[in-house]
Amino acid sequence: MVTVQSTLCAEDDRVRVTTLTFADGAETGHHRHTYDYVVVPITGGTFRVEEADGSTRDLTQVAGVPYQGPAGTEHNVVNTTGATASFVEIELKR
Repeated sequence: MVTVQSTLCAEDDRVRVTTLTFADGAETGHHRHTYDYVVVPITGGTFRVEEADGSTRDLTQVAGVPYQGPAGTEHNVVNTTGATASFVEIELKR
């Protein structure tokens, strides 16, 4: 398994900002989000999301178009773009 490159950009008691860069086929590994979060795609791309219940879904990110997710979300995210893809994840601690 090729894993995503994660770079912590900023963190304080309110937010954590991380840039995630995926080589083609790289994945996050199964994880659970502790906080509500906002994702801001840098490159855009397509990803396979493997949910905690074993189901999968395709996710298309559009560069510059953010979306949000709730605390408690559990999944593995795999880059299926065919190229490197990246996004910024902003976790809301409060």
